[in-house]
Amino acid sequence: MELYVVRHGQTDYNVKHIFQGHADIPLNQVGTQQAKETASKFQNIAVDEILVSPLQRAIQTASFISDVTNVKPVIEKRLIERSFGDMEGKPSRPDWNIQMMLDYEKNYDYENIEPIQSLFKRIYDFLDDITQKYKDKSVVLVTHGGVSQPIECYFHGMPSVCDFEHLEPLTLKNCEVRKYIQRKIEKKGRQ
Repeated sequence: MELYVVRHGQTDYNVKHIFQGHADIPLNQVGTQQAKETASKFQNIAVDEILVSPLQRAIQTASFISDVTNVKPVIEKRLIERSFGDMEGKPSRPDWNIQMMLDYEKNYDYENIEPIQSLFKRIYDFLDDITQKYKDKSVVLVTHGGVSQPIECYFHGMPSVCDFEHLEPLTLKNCEVRKYIQRKIEKKGRQ
């Protein structure tokens, strides 16, 4: 399986450093241009499937990839961004910060945010499913920054310390593409 993970293009919330989460914010002008440029990278790639978060910023980004690949995107609810609960639509403040949200061991559920361990489980279960279902295929996932962290950990392992300092660098930038290859693992029978 070849897996291409794409983060959506820029939104006004990205620029203003406002928590987005499930808030359904569209791409801004820069994000639209980023999505077009990212889509062009798929011109010579045979894509079998495009799976996309149900939020419009991801759907808009996926539509440009679809135009280039002629593959219709399929909504995949499990690719939705992490919910930031009561923090959505608001800027960071001293007691609402990304450092707090990205502490895997403490697993905060403060202000109704989706606990990070729940996010990781959701994404790991999803990846378990698709690596079996599409094992000989080329798949594009169009998703979010928060979702890109557990995807990276799924394929390359968890950092030795799972806090902001170690998880934040794993986050895709707007319209960045990361490729993963899942090879078949043959199991040997008992002798």
